[in-house]
Amino acid sequence: MPKILLFKNLVFFFYAYDLTERLHLHIVNSRSERSRSAKIWLDTLEIFEEGSLTKKELKVFQQLIEENINEILEQISRFAQGEKVEIINLN
Repeated sequence: MPKILLFKNLVFFFYAYDLTERLHLHIVNSRSERSRSAKIWLDTLEIFEEGSLTKKELKVFQQLIEENINEILEQISRFAQGEKVEIINLN
């Protein structure tokens, strides 16, 4: 489960097997024990699953992904090629 981006208590990640699907990220609140991850498509920034996150949080996530999309895609590509992923830390 490579972590791609960190922002406050939020973790943006994907699963290795996600690479065979339409590109997306999962986002979870690391402070919540029962938090379900949200799922956002990277090509359209459409929220596919809201998980346990609020509408306000989801809007912020969409904006963060949009602002960092090139770095995010680069890290996913690095992982797909067997290289080390560098976490984008926005804290």
